[in-house]
Amino acid sequence: MRRLEGKVAIVTGAGGSIGTAGVKRLAEEGANLVLNDIREEALMAAAEACREAGAKVVTLATDTRSEEACDEMAAKAVEEFGRIDTVWANAGQVWVAEALEQDKDFWTRCLDLELTGQWLPVRAALPTMQAQNSGSVIFSSSMTANVGIKHISAYSAAKGALQALVKALSVEFGHHKIRFNSLALGSVEGRHIIESNAMRSGMTYEEAEAVVNMTKKFRDLIFAVGRMGTPEDIAPIVAYFASDESEWVTGANHYIDGGLTHLGMAGMHNLDSEQLMAVGSALGIELG
Repeated sequence: MRRLEGKVAIVTGAGGSIGTAGVKRLAEEGANLVLNDIREEALMAAAEACREAGAKVVTLATDTRSEEACDEMAAKAVEEFGRIDTVWANAGQVWVAEALEQDKDFWTRCLDLELTGQWLPVRAALPTMQAQNSGSVIFSSSMTANVGIKHISAYSAAKGALQALVKALSVEFGHHKIRFNSLALGSVEGRHIIESNAMRSGMTYEEAEAVVNMTKKFRDLIFAVGRMGTPEDIAPIVAYFASDESEWVTGANHYIDGGLTHLGMAGMHNLDSEQLMAVGSALGIELG
């Protein structure tokens, strides 16, 4: 099924594990793409996967914290494809430190990327969407905005702000038939979970990766559906919100987390204290 035939999507953070799986699915569904990531090698790999799926692709290895770079993305989309149907604001990274260590510089850098860097590419695309009288905006938020987790205060604040932002924007632009939704993503296998684990525990990336793999059978027990998510679990959700099938869904935050936020914690009663702490470490959170 090619629900996105003829549609054009701008995607930031396209080179990450979730981003790559998502843009490949958009390409398979027929979309043409303007892809962004600050890491050029990862961006090129994502673009190649999309081209193999039949999409036309424009790449920009730019920083979403730059207003000029975001304006360029929107201009490129219109120049190459004539329209902008979707913006998936997905760029981000890991921000871990004890609250009192999150000084003004840390806080500002985090919010610049996780909040301002999500808003600027959307802002750049909105005039085109207004002229079309249509569009869909997707923000990658996080379940960490909705549950208390230590050592990610600035990150949680930014992700919570995105959830508030979709409510305000959906009202302001609703008459233009532009819809806004945020995805409260749960723990998904990939680089970011390993990096978070490494930062919390003082391990190397390789050591943290070994812990994540070692604790898989315990870790999966705390998800209501019985397993941690994969990037491929997120991809069809993004395609849905990019498609016309979601045209009556706006101004909402959607939990994409395997039931972890509301239900999965009940599964922790199956673990002893040592297993529980191992699982917390593997997820990049502190359960013990």
